[in-house]
This record gives sequence, structure tokens and C-alpha cells, in this order.
Amino acid sequence: MRTLLLTLLGILAAAPGWAAGLHHDLTVTLDPAARRLEVEDRLRLPAGTHRLMLAPGLTVGEALLDGKSVAVRGNALPVTVPEGGGELRLRYAGTLPPLTPDSRGGGGGEEGAYLPAGTGWIPTSESAETPPSWRLSVRVPAPFVAVATGRLVEETRDGAGYTATFAEGRSVEEPSLFAGAWQVTERMHNDVRLRTYFHPEQAPLAEEYLDLGARTIDAQAARIGAYPFAGFAILSAPLPVGLGFPSLTYIGRQVMPLPFIRAQSLPHEILHNWWGNGVRVGGGGNWPGNWSEGLTTFMADYAAAEARGEDAARAMRLDWLRDYAALPAERDSALTDFRAKIHDAAQIVGYGKAAMLFHMLRAEIGAEAFDAGIRRFWEEKHFQDAGWDDLRRAFAASSGRDLGPFFQQWLTRVGAPTLELVQARANGDGVALTLRQGEPAYGLTVPVEVRTVAGTERHDVRLDRNEATVTIPTAAAPRALAVDPGFGLFRRLAPGEAPPTLRDVTLDHAATTVIAADGPAAEAARALAERLADGTPRIAAADRANPAAPLAVIGTAGEVDRLLARLGLPPLPDSLKGRGTARVWTARTAQGHPLLAVAADDAAALQALLRPLPHYGRQSWLVFEGARAVDRGVWPAGDSPLGVSFE
Repeated sequence: MRTLLLTLLGILAAAPGWAAGLHHDLTVTLDPAARRLEVEDRLRLPAGTHRLMLAPGLTVGEALLDGKSVAVRGNALPVTVPEGGGELRLRYAGTLPPLTPDSRGGGGGEEGAYLPAGTGWIPTSESAETPPSWRLSVRVPAPFVAVATGRLVEETRDGAGYTATFAEGRSVEEPSLFAGAWQVTERMHNDVRLRTYFHPEQAPLAEEYLDLGARTIDAQAARIGAYPFAGFAILSAPLPVGLGFPSLTYIGRQVMPLPFIRAQSLPHEILHNWWGNGVRVGGGGNWPGNWSEGLTTFMADYAAAEARGEDAARAMRLDWLRDYAALPAERDSALTDFRAKIHDAAQIVGYGKAAMLFHMLRAEIGAEAFDAGIRRFWEEKHFQDAGWDDLRRAFAASSGRDLGPFFQQWLTRVGAPTLELVQARANGDGVALTLRQGEPAYGLTVPVEVRTVAGTERHDVRLDRNEATVTIPTAAAPRALAVDPGFGLFRRLAPGEAPPTLRDVTLDHAATTVIAADGPAAEAARALAERLADGTPRIAAADRANPAAPLAVIGTAGEVDRLLARLGLPPLPDSLKGRGTARVWTARTAQGHPLLAVAADDAAALQALLRPLPHYGRQSWLVFEGARAVDRGVWPAGDSPLGVSFE
């Protein structure tokens, strides 16, 4: 899903919603290379007072309400529509901003055009309550092709260009419009029109993407309900993004060949056509917040991991918990406060913690009741606003259980429970154990595994207070016990379960960064520090470095080695010596604080890390050849205090 689109240009910051009954009939002439946009919009408006907004840079040439001129105040059009409604005819045009790798609010250029919803390229009413319906006809010159969200009604090509019409009559969102010099590949899958709009170098991938799109739609439709749109399009984007829109996804052309895009990103964006587009985030109630990212992560990303086997599923759960372990307490937040992924800290809560909520809920009520709740939620709320409370009601109805306390604790509390295995004793036919959690107490169903002479047994222990002592009967003599070894609970990892990763430093606003380089390499190191920090880095001189706090050291290999030695910090691990053009590793200082070191051969090697390295926050170490990570991993975890051997 998109993030930050509404914030760019600032045009909708105070908008409470959309106007009921609003309909756009748009005729668009778009020349991406010239960055020229011309629009005629016939708006059907309900009775009442409206304040329509356009993005800066667009100029209204004509505004007529039922044939009478309407005053325009900059980019605002105040309109009072009489009883029975009226039609506002607008003609406006402008030059789009350049399309750059950092574009978020729209733009154009030789690579194409990018006009997402919510950025003011069509007039938006601040007083509206529901999304508009619309019909859009767009003309682009050759060699460009245009595509919009909504149903493709018709299209024509001639020697001069391409024309297409799209429409949406349901309550979804205003249109998003894109153009590029694409090759189009189409397949009808049942009644769904699947298309790829790919640059020539991606064209060989088209059939594989269409296959995956068809399989994903079928699988999710069987689980949730019929796919809610007439088609799904996959666009090759000049921008380094991966964005989802109703009935299409916009993916950076450079990453499209990567396996994880097909295995994880594409199914995620397809599922958003149910969650976020088919059911809109809203509803408020007792528990506001964005539920769709967590549910989509659970049903797409995590489901793919489960399909690969329990080891992959466990690894993903552990990744979420390690991410949370790296999150400083002052940057933590309740799930009800999550709106969008505006930084890594928000993603850890809104994606990882929320996905774990659904994992725990399924374990609590059973897979059959969980799937029935998903279908009920879709049937009751499609093309409506919905919130966490609507999800609770659906799952409560499908399970016959009061789930209020479960949702209350996981949605509204900041933080996570801690677990302590106080003691465990074995006897011939069972195990007696005492579990403790911190304050405030959560209601937890704690998985416990007991290894016996006959095999491994899995049990659940209910922990509703700060401490509980229980006896678990076993079918054979016990040999060892482990509390939550599969990381099935959202909790703070115990010491030894969370080896250091890059995020331990990059997420911490209290961390200090030291540049260990001179000249052009120092400039590249400083730029990398700014890219790595989830905020503004605190850069200090070498003689001001504080090894008693989280620390990053970035620079050239020799200078990094000398600085670490002078500060008494862990050196480059032997396993990374002499490898690649840059080595990245984490460690802990003698005081237990995280250390991140980046040692590159030269300025060019540091420069090559600017784009890729920020995407590897879950890793403990990496080796790069230029911009390519040729090896990476997470340091082994230590012994968990949540396990005990009776042998």
C-alpha cells in the first residue's frame, strides 16, 4: 500500500473524507515527456457547500456550475450547489514536476507519468464522506501507453498515440493514472483481465507474473470471497518503489527480476485488493488504526512462509520479534496509533506486531473459526469503511467467544510481555514449571514443548496473572523443556534470543555515528549514515565517540580498524576478512550496547552501499561486491533462559 501520498503537496491534510454522490467524468490529455497535463472534468455534485482542491501547479481555465461561472481562489474552488445537485464543468492544465527517484506526489518525464490518487491531480472535495465514482478517458502520444485504476472500458491505438477509458462505479477511491513506454501482455483468467505493462527488458517475465497473479487471485478468493475488481495490472515503474492501488501494482523495474518480488511482494499487493481497497481502513469505533497492513502481511507474506514449511514460518516470526527487540522503547507505539509505514519503527508495529496478533488469534480460536471470521468480515464490510472493532465482531461471531480482552490488550497497550521460566522440575510422568511475566499482566496462552524419551510433546499453559505454577503430564519420561521455542507469542525476546542486527543501531535515535574516513570517502560515509538512520543521524568526531552507548562506525577499512582498536571495540570478524569491496557487521560492546561497523575499500565502495544497505536491517553481517550483497546472515543466538534440560 502507498505511504505518504496524502502528505505530499499538503492538499488534503485536513480533509475529513469524501462527498457522498460525487462523480467525475474526466477527459485527460497527458504528454509525459513534455510533462503536460490537460483535463476537462464534469463533476456531479450533491447539494451543499463544497471546497474543491487542486494541486499546486495546475491552473483552472474554466469553471462553470450549471453553466454559470464559479470564482477560483488559487487552487481552491468554493462551490455551493442548490437542492437537487448540479454539474460543475472544469478545465485545467499544468506542467507536472519532474519524475525522479524520490517522486511521491506525481510527476512526468521521458520515463512516463505517475499520478497517484490523493495528490490533487483531480479536484477533491474536503466535505465528502465517501469516495467518488468516476469515468476517465485518457490520451497519450506514442510510444506511451496509459493505464488507470478501475475497469478498462475500451482502448484504441493509432499511429499518433493511445486512448483508453476506465471507470469505477463503486466506493473505492479516486483514480490513479500512469503512463509508460510499455509492452502490454494480457490474459483473461475466468472473468478477470490480467495484464502486465512492462519495459522491454522485463517482457520475458510477463507470463510468469501472469501465472502468479492468477494463482494468487484464485487462492485468496477461495479463502475470502470473489476477487472484487474486473482486472489486475502489474506495472514496471521507473521509480524504486513497490506500491499497491485498486486493481494494479506499481513495481520498480530494477527489482522486478528478483525472486522475492514474485514470491512475497506481488501476492502482498494483490491481497490489498481485498484488504485496504475492497474493505477500506476506517470505521474507528473503540479501536482506530490501520489493520489492513497486518492482515495482509499475515495472509500473504506469512502464508507464503508457511507454505515453505514450519522452519520458514518460525524464521519469519523470529524476524518480527527481532525487529521489535531493536525498537527503542521511546519509539514504540500502540497498534491503534498505526496509520501507515512512514518509517521503520511504524512498520515494526503496524506490520510485524499486527501480523503476530492474527497468528496468535488463529492459535487461540482455531483455523476453522479464523477462516470463517475472515469470510464473514469480507461479506459484511466489502466496499465500506471498517476498523479493528469490526474484525473483532466477525471473529467473535465465528468462534462464539468474547474476544474483547484479547483485542484490547494487543491493540491498546504499548510494549510486549516478557516471559521468565522461574523453575522446572521433572518427575517420571510429567513436568512441574513456574512461569512469570512482567507488569502489566497479559492474558497469554503460552506454548510449551517437552522432549521425552518417546518424542516431543506440545502443550499450552494459560498465564493470566504475573505468575503461574502448573504440572504438565507427559506420556513418557521428560528429558528437556522449552517455553515458546517456536516464537508463537508476540513478546520481548529473552537474553540470548536476540543477537545484534543493523536495526539495533539504525532505529535508535540516541545512537552516535563516527565517520572514519577522509576526503571523498568521508562524504560518501556521511551520506550513508544519513541513509541508514531512521531519522537524522547524530554524527560525532572520533574523539567524542561514546562506546558506552549505541554506536555506528562508517568509513574506509584501515580507518575503521584503527578507530575500533583505539576505542577497545570488537574488531572485524575473521569470517569477513579479505572479502568483497565492503564489510558490514554488528557486535555488542563490553557494556552490552550495540555496535554497527561499515568498512569499505574506498569512496566508490561506500557510495555503492547507499541504495541497498538500508534494506538489510534484519541482518547481523553482510559482504558486498559493489552494490550487490554476496553474503549475509544473522549471528547465532545464545542459549535461551526459557529452556532447561533434565538430563
